[in-house]
Amino acid sequence: MKKIVFLLSLITNIALSQNFYFKNRRESNIYLDSYGNKKYKEVKNETINYRFYFEFSADGKNTQLFTVYRNGVEVYWAAELNNYGLKEIGNKIFKSTLYYNMKTDNSMNVFFSENYSQIFIVTKETLTEYY
Repeated sequence: MKKIVFLLSLITNIALSQNFYFKNRRESNIYLDSYGNKKYKEVKNETINYRFYFEFSADGKNTQLFTVYRNGVEVYWAAELNNYGLKEIGNKIFKSTLYYNMKTDNSMNVFFSENYSQIFIVTKETLTEYY
């Protein structure tokens, strides 16, 4: 009986969680120029191991969660607030979702490419791209 419970919990955990790995992270500040046009200025471009761990909450509400790890150390985690469906950005289709960042206590828009090869995170001040 214990073996069956263990196997079921293992299968459930595998079915409800996913990992995505990225090597590159580019961060840009978002600002308005003197003409009121939105501009982006790159402030950081690094090559480090990042892992996004996706899972569903265990509280019965089935809320999508993700945790970001940098070189194996947890950076932050976020909970889904609203799923906006699919958006086209630069001739690619992205899933658009609003998340709540538990570290900064702010909401952020997260765009996932169809195959999770790129993730864009947009806050009020920054655009962060993982690829």
